[in-house]
Amino acid sequence: MIELKKVSKKYKDKVILKDISIKFEENNITCLIGESGCGKTTILKMINRLIKPTSGEIYINNENIKNKDIIKLRRSIGYVIQQTGLFPHMTIKNNIELISKIEKLPQKFINERIYEVMEMVGLDNALLENYPSELSGGQQQRIGIARAFFTNPEIILMDEPFSALDPITRSSLQDELLRIQAKYHKTIIFVTHDMDEAIKIADKIVIMDHGQVAQYGSPEEILKSPKNEFVRQFVGIDRIWTSPQYIKVEDIMLKNPITTKPTVSCFYCINKMKMSKVDSLIITNDDKKFIGILYAEMLRGIDYSNKIARDFVETDIVTVKIKDSLVDVLEKIKKHKMSLIPVVDDTNTLVGYITKSMLLTFLSEQFIGGE
Repeated sequence: MIELKKVSKKYKDKVILKDISIKFEENNITCLIGESGCGKTTILKMINRLIKPTSGEIYINNENIKNKDIIKLRRSIGYVIQQTGLFPHMTIKNNIELISKIEKLPQKFINERIYEVMEMVGLDNALLENYPSELSGGQQQRIGIARAFFTNPEIILMDEPFSALDPITRSSLQDELLRIQAKYHKTIIFVTHDMDEAIKIADKIVIMDHGQVAQYGSPEEILKSPKNEFVRQFVGIDRIWTSPQYIKVEDIMLKNPITTKPTVSCFYCINKMKMSKVDSLIITNDDKKFIGILYAEMLRGIDYSNKIARDFVETDIVTVKIKDSLVDVLEKIKKHKMSLIPVVDDTNTLVGYITKSMLLTFLSEQFIGGE
C-alpha cells in the first residue's frame, strides 16, 4: 500500500534520510524505531506531505503522492501525535467531528459515527460535551485515536502517541490499539522510541540508524537474528527473554530422541534405558510416527516377561509443534506435570523432544550470561 523508493532528505549539508526504499505492508502495524534524529518522524511526515523529500518517490496504492491533491491526501489519512492535537477551545464532540464537518458529511452520519468511535475507544458518550482539559491524558489520547479513525481511513500515522503517558495508561492504550486493529485491520505506521512497545504491538519493525534502515522484519526475526552489531545493541542482547512468545520449540528442542518400536520386548526396552541413562523411551512406528511413551516405572515390580512395549506404552501424551512458543511448552509442563514432551510435525512425525531438566538449563542461561 505505501512504498518509499530511494527517498532522501537533506537540510543544507545535513543528511536526514539516505536512499530509503521500503514497502509498508497493508493491514499491518509497522513500528519505526531508532535513536533521536534517525529520521523516523521525517518518514511519517513525508507520507502525508508535511515534509517534501529531497529526492525519491513515495507511493500509496501505486500512485505517486506528489500527484495527489495535498488536502485530500491529508484528510484521507488518520494522524495521531504525542500531544493529542486536540483543540482546547472545542468540545470533544467538535474535535472528533471537525474533518467530517469540513467535508460536509451528513449530520445524521456524523452523529452515528461519533457514538461508534467513542465505543471503539472505550469512552462514555457523556464526555462528548467536555473540553480536553477536563479529561485525563489517557482519555485525551483515546479521543485522538477516535478522531483518526472517524472517517474510516485505510492509513493511520501515529507519532509516539503514548510516550507522554504513565506506564499503566500506556500499556492499557497499547492493548486497546491491538484490539481495535484486530477488528478494523488498518495500515498503521507507528513511530516509537521504546523497543518493548514495538515488540508488543508491531507486525513489522523498522530499525533506523542515521537516516538508513538498519533492519526491517518481524519482532521475532529482529529478536532472534539481529542483522548487525548496531541492531544487536539497540535491541538488547537479553531482550528475547522479555518476549518468550518469540522463543520457539525449534530453538530449544533436542533432536535424535531415543526411540524404539512398539513390537520390541520389554526386556530390550529396560536394557536400552539403562545403556542410554534415561527413564523412558519414545515409541514410534516404522515411519517415525509418534505413538506414545514407555516409562521405566511402569515396568517395575511386575512380570513383563514375554511382554512387548505396546502392552505398557502410554498413548495419551501431550505433544508440541516446532512453532509453538516457550510459553506454550511451560504451560503444558505445568498443567500435565510432564518431564518429557515429544515434538511432532503436522503429520505426527517425531522430530525432537524437550525435557523439564533441559528447560531449566536453558532458562538459567539468561542469568549465567548476565553474570
